[in-house]
Amino acid sequence: MAIPGNTPTNERLRVGGPQRVVLVVQPAPLLLRMAEIVRSLPALQLAGTFRTAQDAIDWHMWDRDGYHLAFVDVGLQEGDAPEAVQRLLSQRRAGTLVAVVDHLWREVRERCAAMGVYHVLEKGDLVAFRSFLQDRAR
Repeated sequence: MAIPGNTPTNERLRVGGPQRVVLVVQPAPLLLRMAEIVRSLPALQLAGTFRTAQDAIDWHMWDRDGYHLAFVDVGLQEGDAPEAVQRLLSQRRAGTLVAVVDHLWREVRERCAAMGVYHVLEKGDLVAFRSFLQDRAR
């Protein structure tokens, strides 16, 4: 757990209740499997699942409860993933944003860092996804 005052500005601490998780991922079967994993962990609550960046942006406009963890596929085929990332990071109650990428190459990590995203998971690595969630839910 982070020490208050030393927490990065884009991370929320859990005070009580489940942590809210947002998923913005393609393809649909991967999104469904990731949602199942989130639902299987009692300390987490699925705040939203989206297949396009525009759907996530629309959700951002109406949801006022924020999120603790958001997983965004930065290679979305439909929509503008960088805009969705910026909208989620600018949310008043923004949490930790994790980029879901095709490859963990240095160039990809640098591109994510340029967007303000410092956590990166490889797309389809459900073991790493579950492990990340379990670490954050403690």
